[in-house]
Amino acid sequence: MSRKESKSPTFDRIVEASLQLFNQQGERSVTTNHIARYLNISTGNLYYHFACKEDIINELYRRYSKGMADYLNAAGELSVNASIEGLVSLLEKVLRHLWTFRFIPQSISSLFSVNQSLQESYSKIEAGLISRGVEKLFFKLRDQGMLEGDDVQIGFLARNFQLLQTGWIARPDIAKCPQEAQTVAREGCLSLLYFLDPYVSSRFRQPFERVLAGMAPAQPQTMPA
Repeated sequence: MSRKESKSPTFDRIVEASLQLFNQQGERSVTTNHIARYLNISTGNLYYHFACKEDIINELYRRYSKGMADYLNAAGELSVNASIEGLVSLLEKVLRHLWTFRFIPQSISSLFSVNQSLQESYSKIEAGLISRGVEKLFFKLRDQGMLEGDDVQIGFLARNFQLLQTGWIARPDIAKCPQEAQTVAREGCLSLLYFLDPYVSSRFRQPFERVLAGMAPAQPQTMPA
């Protein structure tokens, strides 16, 4: 918990700079001294707003989880008038959000060992609220006719979809070779769509394949013999 309940410009600057440094250098490599020097403020000023680095991480996780909850709410609205294009647009937004906070899925296991409150928040939000939200969305998509499968299949599909979505951002090659958010979102979205492919109903097959064709990378041209 931050020491200051009321937020200030310096509070937000510390959070935003920490996010940038954690993403670029890895959370373990960044200390509060590094953050203070990066912002050209005293460590005392930083500690006025945050008692320790773990408090900064907790604030970042709060922002990350709020964003995910907002996207799940948007997904609930999407499912009323299910469309492949609407689903793709939402997936890209979620992946861009994950990319913005990519140090979290990339470092989550090591963060737990020194941050008990983060582990508790993660268990409550990621393994609870978000997982239930994704599963609820997939059952709605089945009820709307986009997906096919029995209850067990849809349940497993939702859980594995969430793992694939988060795992895409946590891949070591992405962590070591930063890319544009749009590129990561597009590539990740395409992988998720291929994962959903076997469960798409015949009613949505044609628009689904049209979207896939539009997102697939262009094949290299072969020179005539």
